Amino acid sequence: MALPRRPRAPIARAKVMMDMLVGETPNDKEQVLAAHHEPEPTGRAKGAKARSVNQTRRSGIARKAAAARWEA
Repeated sequence: MALPRRPRAPIARAKVMMDMLVGETPNDKEQVLAAHHEPEPTGRAKGAKARSVNQTRRSGIARKAAAARWEA
């Protein structure tokens, strides 16, 4: 993970640098990595898992239906 980009505007850059000196903003890569742990999946990743479970259930039902059609 890369460090956050610093602003180009002089006043905004001065504020970020002051926050780093005081300790309100992480200054090095280890602090950034410690601050950003891996959260639980949300959104797209969570939906993909639910979709795959649903697809396997549907394919099992479809296999059973196809077998019943071909036997009869």
